Amino acid sequence: MNKPISKLTSIICSFFCGIVLSTAFAAPIPDIQSAHEVVDHVVWKNIPIRVVLPVGQERRIDFPVPVKIEWPNDVAQKTGNLQLRENGSVYWTAGETFDRQRVNVFTFTGESYLLDVEARHDAPARTLVILDDRFDTGKRNTTKEHHTKSAPANLDSVDLVRFVSQMLYAPRRLIKQLPGVTRVPVTKEDVPLFKGGELRTSPIAQWKTPGVPALYVTAIRVTSNALIPVMLDPRHLRGDWLNATPQHGEVNAAGEDGDTTAWYLVSSRPFEETVQ
Repeated sequence: MNKPISKLTSIICSFFCGIVLSTAFAAPIPDIQSAHEVVDHVVWKNIPIRVVLPVGQERRIDFPVPVKIEWPNDVAQKTGNLQLRENGSVYWTAGETFDRQRVNVFTFTGESYLLDVEARHDAPARTLVILDDRFDTGKRNTTKEHHTKSAPANLDSVDLVRFVSQMLYAPRRLIKQLPGVTRVPVTKEDVPLFKGGELRTSPIAQWKTPGVPALYVTAIRVTSNALIPVMLDPRHLRGDWLNATPQHGEVNAAGEDGDTTAWYLVSSRPFEETVQ
């Protein structure tokens, strides 16, 4: 669901009025936290869970109980390695890229899950933990990396977008840190987010809130390919975003001052598993 935030846009514009995104940011972005220190969580809600596997790298998927997997022949042929553990952990390595495929996962007590699995070279290798209210996960032997603190009660999309816009535009001394919000890896390749080809879009950086479920906010560099100014309409974005807020309402024609800006996308899943 794409929801522009008029209040948020006005806050950003008033704070950064007249500033134009360039190839060098006013404040350097802190180093990315090591991938093994970050864990993604998703709650099973009786809808397929999207899983993007990194080609040639092992990705761990933790279910609340032991499972068995049934997959199409195409997925089986392109899977380099798959290990199922007695504690419910699945270690999955894709041998090559493949498009999204429906995979059935069954527990030994009759419950089931649906995964929409694909493999890409730029996918994250972070551990994915699947939470399910049907099981008492408190009895499970969890590791330290699965422990998360509750997110601040007042942390919302407005806070996240303001924080990220400051990270990109503001001097370091003016940046107000958000407790527990950490930067996580994201692809830096161009991703066609805007329908119509008038804009070139590529991720700059991504942050994740603490707590379960978490929120993700991704800063996107937006550069015009058009001969005329282009309005930034969130309805033309590809992906299932909770909020989409541009730094500026439009970009100028390609090659002119103001032909580049930023877009802030808030989601319940990592960028790679939200864009469609």
